[in-house]
Amino acid sequence: MENYYSKPFHELQGLDEIRLGKVDTGLGIGVEAFDNHIKWKQGQFNMINGHDNVGKTDVLLWYFVCMSKLHGKKHLIYSSENTVRSQVFKIFNFWTGRRLDKDYTIDDKGFQHTLNEISDYFEFIPNNKRYTAYDILDLASKKHHDGLLVDPFNSLMTETNNKHQEDYDICANLRIFASEQHTNVFVNAHLVTQAARNRYPKDHIYEGNLASPEKADTEGGQKFANRADDFWTIHRMTQHAERWNIGELHVRKVKETITGGCVTPRDKPIELRWFNHCAYFINNENPLEKTYDKEAEQLDLLPRTEQHQSMNKMTHGVHEEDDLPF
Repeated sequence: MENYYSKPFHELQGLDEIRLGKVDTGLGIGVEAFDNHIKWKQGQFNMINGHDNVGKTDVLLWYFVCMSKLHGKKHLIYSSENTVRSQVFKIFNFWTGRRLDKDYTIDDKGFQHTLNEISDYFEFIPNNKRYTAYDILDLASKKHHDGLLVDPFNSLMTETNNKHQEDYDICANLRIFASEQHTNVFVNAHLVTQAARNRYPKDHIYEGNLASPEKADTEGGQKFANRADDFWTIHRMTQHAERWNIGELHVRKVKETITGGCVTPRDKPIELRWFNHCAYFINNENPLEKTYDKEAEQLDLLPRTEQHQSMNKMTHGVHEEDDLPF
């Protein structure tokens, strides 16, 4: 008779690692103010919320670039609201610390070299059609990636008339997928309308500016925070005269702190200073500073391989005759 039960003894190895202080923590980016709160942990399901136009996708693409360049992680991205070209443009800038549209206008070799590198670490699901969550998981299961981004959850097609229960079921399956595929899953989500009306009150230092949302402000409610392993809020006061370029990363939930990470204090989020479309600085530290290549003009053009074809060749479902560079 098959045994469906697990006994405490079955967890002996894991418990022994805790007892002896040998638990592996997640991966960081080398900046203490960030790593104290956020660790990359394979097999997790992570939710992110935030207002529109605050840089949620930018921060996540930057984080993926950090994990690729510092730890060799590979990613699959589905973003229904951003073209592949616009995403690659942002990734390119973060990857090099330089502007594609200003610093590579005559540097064909550096341009192609960087695209070759990026194509080793990033693949995309084009947004030329709509998908259900299960379509995305089916595509993601065909090839292993260390990270998967679904951006945003609210754009996925529904399959039943019971949206509430379907959301719960999808979140449960995202967690199972993350665990079974050993993939770190990130899901971006929009907010309910009321959250856009929440402003800092009179006499507050940020009086009148848009306040950062809570977990329950996610469109669909608290259920996403309930299901997620970790939960972040990404915020930016876009109309503040001085802080418009400061991204706030509020870590609202860390389910397993023993492997690293913890929530941020309510009024002290991680601050990401956005610079020239190319970098984020945390306490004046750029975690990618030491990863940048030598001057692009000095690079030799790397031989092309099947993995180093034009960016459209590394996506799922794009027609072969499309010869756009990305």
